[in-house]
Amino acid sequence: MRLTEVIALFAICAVSTFGVAQSAEPSHDIQKDSVWDLPGTATEDRWVEIHSVETTGTTAVYHVSVLSRRKGAAAWSLKHLVPHMAITEAALRRSVIKLSRSQRTAYPETYDGGYSHWRALQNNGAAPICDASVLECAKL
Repeated sequence: MRLTEVIALFAICAVSTFGVAQSAEPSHDIQKDSVWDLPGTATEDRWVEIHSVETTGTTAVYHVSVLSRRKGAAAWSLKHLVPHMAITEAALRRSVIKLSRSQRTAYPETYDGGYSHWRALQNNGAAPICDASVLECAKL
């Protein structure tokens, strides 16, 4: 068997065993005030900040903001990709890679404005709740 065949066989086994998408570490609960890494790009780190969790019965809706920073940029140089997103727990778990050890939370004013807008939409019965992935809902 050639090396390329061995590598291909290994990749097939890994995908069938572990799946294609990475998800939240099962040993960590996604809680308010936690920060989770998202898949980034070659030039940008991305993460999600959990601002609040609303539960009704067995359903949880997470209120998050999505941020990014160019790799190598100063810690204060961040960009709010999505100031506020309401997302289901299942969709959030499918989206995050791991609990972040390197990203810190941002000041909440940008999130607060987005959340207020979402609440106004909710009062009119038109508030979106993401049930795909963070990157899909953010169109990133």
